[in-house]
Amino acid sequence: MATTVQELPQPTALSDKQLRGASCVWCGEHLNTAIAVDLGARPDPAYSGVRWYPRACPACAAGRS
Repeated sequence: MATTVQELPQPTALSDKQLRGASCVWCGEHLNTAIAVDLGARPDPAYSGVRWYPRACPACAAGRS
């Protein structure tokens, strides 16, 4: 699992695909399991007890770690 030093976009600003980890949280590129960088489960600030699972493309993840 990769870590990032830059804050992620707010979940309310993301598309459904970005929230599900199907698209990069920063650029929106379609992701598959071969290229996706898992950014770890995060608590959703809008909903207590709800988690979201951000992922990024390799280029965006590399530029932010």
